[in-house]
Amino acid sequence: MFLKWLNTDEVDTFARALAQDLAGRLPVSATVGSKPPTPARTSATREAIEARAVAFARKNKVNWYKRAHLTNTFKWALREAGYDDKFVNAWTYDVALFLSSKQLKP
Repeated sequence: MFLKWLNTDEVDTFARALAQDLAGRLPVSATVGSKPPTPARTSATREAIEARAVAFARKNKVNWYKRAHLTNTFKWALREAGYDDKFVNAWTYDVALFLSSKQLKP
């Protein structure tokens, strides 16, 4: 039972997939430069990422350890993709909020 509580394989896979989804919706090239993404595109991306994170957390028992591991893996996946620190920190914070939101409570 305790080992299952610490097993983060599923969480790691999801975190990387979530980062890839974000990268597909807001590529690095769209976040850097003189023409940032439109507010509508950013909002739609935020809603999609939130829906995926909340659905995952509802389906899987995501304890505080797994939640921390997921956000850390997500953060490093974004950094490795080439996003700047401000973007990475903002999205990592949002994902952490999504995972601990009141929406998860039945």
